[in-house]
Amino acid sequence: MFDAPEPGREPARARLPSREDALVRAADLARRVSALLGRPVHLRLTDNRATLVSYRRLPEGVRLRLHHLFLDAPDTVVRALALYVSGDTAAREVLEAFSHAHHGQVRRERRPGAPLRTRGRCFDLKAVHARLDAAYFDGRVHAVEVGWARRPARRTRRTIHLGGYDARLREVRVHPALDRPTVPAFVVDFIVFHALLHADLAATDAGPDAHDAAGRCAAEHTPAFVEREAAFPLREAAWRWLLENLSSLRRG
Repeated sequence: MFDAPEPGREPARARLPSREDALVRAADLARRVSALLGRPVHLRLTDNRATLVSYRRLPEGVRLRLHHLFLDAPDTVVRALALYVSGDTAAREVLEAFSHAHHGQVRRERRPGAPLRTRGRCFDLKAVHARLDAAYFDGRVHAVEVGWARRPARRTRRTIHLGGYDARLREVRVHPALDRPTVPAFVVDFIVFHALLHADLAATDAGPDAHDAAGRCAAEHTPAFVEREAAFPLREAAWRWLLENLSSLRRG
């Protein structure tokens, strides 16, 4: 994986490309890298702050996760991407130089040392964390910080990330849309349990696809993860409630 370098003085962050524009440019970039590698490339764009490039070589081709700042990469940087995927670690210097020059397009991290807010209007995530750690993890995830994510701008979202584990900061953030009296307590428990399970399995799930480019848990789940998740007694009920109420949660 290629991680984002430490930033210096950062320029104003550029706006994300539109979905339509990004898809066209991503397809072109995938073709350019594929031509250099001589293998199919399945490219997924990210807008994350930690790992800018990650990949997995598969029998059917290469799965490449790439920050959107590389959409404007010149030929020299595209060649460096292909070399990096091929195992040439010297190409990392080219990628680092390019990312330094475009660091304003990378989201800033939460201020180091700033604690997460644990007490919400309806749920105290510190208490939820302690109870779940004792019941399911034998105290192994007590050092993981659990708290509410920042409340986003008031607008209807097409997608919503309800919770996740950040492996770089060792913290779980839960979307504040779940901090309301109409949300059952077992749903909040399940979201936190799911993220803590990723934290507990982080060492054994290590690899380029164990977490996404921001350090959050990846969408894919190992058989070990699925087996342990089944230990949560109201898992199916929680998933059912979330699916039935997703539109309401997206409205915030």
